[in-house]
Amino acid sequence: MTDTVWTGVVPITDTRYAMLVQLAGQWLLDERPEPVPIGEISGYEDKAIYVVVNREGLACYCGRTAPTRMLTRGAAATRLHQHVSRTRSKKEEWAEYWVIPLSSATPDHVVSGLERTVAARLGIPLVHQERIPRRRA
Repeated sequence: MTDTVWTGVVPITDTRYAMLVQLAGQWLLDERPEPVPIGEISGYEDKAIYVVVNREGLACYCGRTAPTRMLTRGAAATRLHQHVSRTRSKKEEWAEYWVIPLSSATPDHVVSGLERTVAARLGIPLVHQERIPRRRA
């Protein structure tokens, strides 16, 4: 199996982060304008959009949290732990993440729509899939 290479698109700057959090509107919990190392907790939130930055400092992945139970730590950190524990390339190449924490009252369709919008604004493909090369007969 070949691993995905997490090439980045754009750096996340203070200005770019400020633009992204404005997209959350009334659902924004608070602003966290600093990147967080993968493996560390950014804060406590139930719902969030997160943007992963690769080792070159470029945004390479956008995702959302969808917790199904109460968490003892932030939902973004929990979701990122799931990502890096399952995929070697993510563990090796993902360095930091930025989080847009959302109110726990944010409807799921709003979270999904915000994920799509943030990814589009950053030029990040929304779905990344690792592929197994097919053999020719």
